[in-house]
Amino acid sequence: MMELNPILMKGKIVEVNDTAIKVDVQGRLGVICVPLRWVFTEKRLELGQQVEFYFSYMRTI
Repeated sequence: MMELNPILMKGKIVEVNDTAIKVDVQGRLGVICVPLRWVFTEKRLELGQQVEFYFSYMRTI
């Protein structure tokens, strides 16, 4: 079985609402939307902020 290793990705916040943020992933890899409970920060979230997150490939089981 192949081992999955998360990699550090970067992106820019393109939308913020009451429940989630939308991030444009650097390198033209698309857009990811995540709930606010997944965002760990003490800063106020604003459009254009740079973010970092760990991402891994998905594997079917």
